[in-house]
Amino acid sequence: RGTEAGAEEASLEAALERTRQALAGLAAHWREAQRSRDPGGEDAGPGGVVARLADDPAGLSPAGHEWSREVGLAHVLPVGALQCRPVSESVGKDGLHASLAGGPAPATHRSLIVAPAPPCGFGVFTTTALPRGQVLGEYTGEVRRYDVWCHEIKGRKMAERGSDSSVPFIREELYAAWTGAGPDGAGVVVDAFAVGNAMRFINCSCSPSCTFKSFGTGSEKHYRLKVVTLRDIAPWEQLSVDYGWYFDDATREDVRSQAVKAYRRDLPMLGDLEKALPSSSGGSLEGVAEQSEAVQILVEALREARGPPLPLRPAPPSFLRRFVDAEALAQFLERGGGFNEVQSYMDIADAVWPLYEVVGAELVGIPCRCALDPSLNSKGRCSGVIGRPMQAVCTGREDIPPVA
Repeated sequence: RGTEAGAEEASLEAALERTRQALAGLAAHWREAQRSRDPGGEDAGPGGVVARLADDPAGLSPAGHEWSREVGLAHVLPVGALQCRPVSESVGKDGLHASLAGGPAPATHRSLIVAPAPPCGFGVFTTTALPRGQVLGEYTGEVRRYDVWCHEIKGRKMAERGSDSSVPFIREELYAAWTGAGPDGAGVVVDAFAVGNAMRFINCSCSPSCTFKSFGTGSEKHYRLKVVTLRDIAPWEQLSVDYGWYFDDATREDVRSQAVKAYRRDLPMLGDLEKALPSSSGGSLEGVAEQSEAVQILVEALREARGPPLPLRPAPPSFLRRFVDAEALAQFLERGGGFNEVQSYMDIADAVWPLYEVVGAELVGIPCRCALDPSLNSKGRCSGVIGRPMQAVCTGREDIPPVA
């Protein structure tokens, strides 16, 4: 027993040291990347957060080591990421069985490490270069009947807030991935909320580096999912996929419905927006935008386009500002365009529709902010909605948005 205990302790110490070294390398890389963009601001990006974890004696634990060993993750899972029971293979539920077709579960790639990734919480990074087409592991969880899972989610919403309304989403429903029609056509999902492995921590990006690929369709007519790289990936990059939620018809309709509600809420203030134009004789817009971030952004956009100059900012502009074309908005108002009551999202003026669609996604609970994390999206282009194609290729008005 003493020999076994000594071996366990040695294994733990080796894993902790390996993880600390990887975290230090990850932090150094992203602090330097941040420094090149913002001299003196190296701690503002992901590097600073990872560095604090690497220096925190309580940030890694024996429990995290056990979790990682169970799922084949070479690095210790941080304490803050201990969120579910670890399983290396999916487990059946609701009378279903995990598919055994396709062979043993693909091993989790040894280069992967779970680390802090603000604003998403945690993400999965690679410590080494990865080639295109590399299998990184299987997305594991509970194999659930979709109808039973939906009923359970509604019950949780009712218990938490007294309503089973589809919006806003709750955290428990964000880890389920569709895996086929199932034996009776009701649908099957793999849900990694309570049970899963490292793949559950891969975040969504508008410029994904990886994708889910189906394999191993079994006799119950549902398949398994593996994560595969879409391109060559450099050391220290955060891995990402496209969750694709925007392509779900019901979710897209929820976004549009919430966009209309937000627009109607702001309509009294939008009616006075033309007062922000220099040529207006209607007075000042001071105080009009106090209750709505969206209207504040529109006022700022007009002042950027037509003046007077904005005061020096004490903080960066709102992320939502990128969804307003200041010149298009100014010209819309100068041509006599106005804001009226709407019956549907199709009636919202083009000059403000992109903004209100993203506001709608926030209210649903699927905002995308991947551009705020350079480790997740180095290009800095973000649609603002999880799984949505970029606005340059999809207006959001289409019944079925084109694939970017």
